[in-house]
Amino acid sequence: MPSLLNLFRTANHLKSLPRTGWLFAGVSQPESLADHTCLVALYALFLADEVNADYAGQGLTEPLDVKRIVTLALLHDLAESVLTDLPRRSAQALGSHAKHQAEERILSDLLAGLPQGQTYVALWQEYDAGSTPEARLVKDVDKLEMVLQSLRYGERGHTNLQEFRRGHQWHFPASRTLFEEICVENGE
Repeated sequence: MPSLLNLFRTANHLKSLPRTGWLFAGVSQPESLADHTCLVALYALFLADEVNADYAGQGLTEPLDVKRIVTLALLHDLAESVLTDLPRRSAQALGSHAKHQAEERILSDLLAGLPQGQTYVALWQEYDAGSTPEARLVKDVDKLEMVLQSLRYGERGHTNLQEFRRGHQWHFPASRTLFEEICVENGE
């Protein structure tokens, strides 16, 4: 139980750690990492159902594993409970390899001693590499959540948030369609 209690205490930090990209964009009181993770998991659940309703039309040979998707979504930023949410400029300065190594080490340490600890580390590696359709869907949702959050901050009067809505590559037609609908609704 000490491993589980340590995980709980460390994961609790997600509630108080802000997403730093918003801070650099001048957003006061930005969402926490926990806020982001919760919405990524919810959005992923429902987008997976939408994709599965026409999985062949989404380029898949079989339906997505929704349970796996929700698990990936919940794990995707867990290492940031220790590493924090590195802003893009910091991650670029460190290099993606160093950032990914640090995240993997943190997760391995954090999940050590748990019955499914290594399974969860392997799932995070799957997400990080985008090696499965499920991981790629969560990556799409991670971006969609950020796009929607940038619009919400825009409604609060914040400007200079276009960088959060540009340059995205989508893995699923449904993700691209949602993004395009968001852009049309917001005159972009």
